[in-house]
Amino acid sequence: MIRARHIRHPLGVARELKRRIERAISTRRAAQFERAVPREAREECWCGGKVLPFRWHASYGVCAECGCYVNRRPPKADALSGVYSLDDYWRHRQVSKGIPPIERRGDFYREDGRLVYWLGLVQRYRPSRGRVVEVGCAPGVLLVELGKLGYECIGVEASESVAAWLRKTQKLDVRTGIFPGIEVPCCDLLLAFDVAEHTPSPTRFWTEIGRVLRLGGTAIVQTPIEFQDYEHPFKTRPDWFDDLEHLFLYTDKSVRRLAALADLDIIVLEDAPLLLGQVCVLKKAC
Repeated sequence: MIRARHIRHPLGVARELKRRIERAISTRRAAQFERAVPREAREECWCGGKVLPFRWHASYGVCAECGCYVNRRPPKADALSGVYSLDDYWRHRQVSKGIPPIERRGDFYREDGRLVYWLGLVQRYRPSRGRVVEVGCAPGVLLVELGKLGYECIGVEASESVAAWLRKTQKLDVRTGIFPGIEVPCCDLLLAFDVAEHTPSPTRFWTEIGRVLRLGGTAIVQTPIEFQDYEHPFKTRPDWFDDLEHLFLYTDKSVRRLAALADLDIIVLEDAPLLLGQVCVLKKAC
């Protein structure tokens, strides 16, 4: 049925139809991609605790020791770089979830307020200049803005296709590999926004942060951390139980244990705005 608004706004209707077609294509492509990713079984938490059944999601268990929510059928470690490729992940899987692809992601971060929030965190907790390493830096807009403030910027991305795109379009120094397991120089500031939940080894991830930071350095980690309702965790974001991407979802107890293992002091542990999860600010004591 043709309505008056369709006649008045034909371009808007055409754009909406185009978005729906793109999302349908991406959803089909993403489903094929997800089925092809090799998986493995995990029955033990990073802390060595036994993984108990978790009633809210069949693919996850809950650690009896630290409370972490553990993905029991994660992708194999040698498949992770392929999981985060430019086309399958950033252009198809993201669009299938209703999120803009990498080419429009920077504008999305500016519009929804998270870029301003991230810059505010840096200015609040690390006002001086220095070297910054951002793990999981796509789409690159945060490093671009920090470069304008005088920081020496280095990014890390799992997939070479994404790293190459960032070097070409954003002119950034981006290293390819899974952190940890990739050589990056020591830094004054380490950033990891929506990354820690993707790591196959939280112990190595957090201790490597401690190793890479210079004395007095700051790390800002944004990741899902449950510290309010253990009976029904992350009830505002059930999509965080994504068993392709999210290998560990943390609790405040587990984060405190990981920070202690890395010899890092927790300065802030609180909710982030915009349903982004939680933010943990850490310092490497002088």
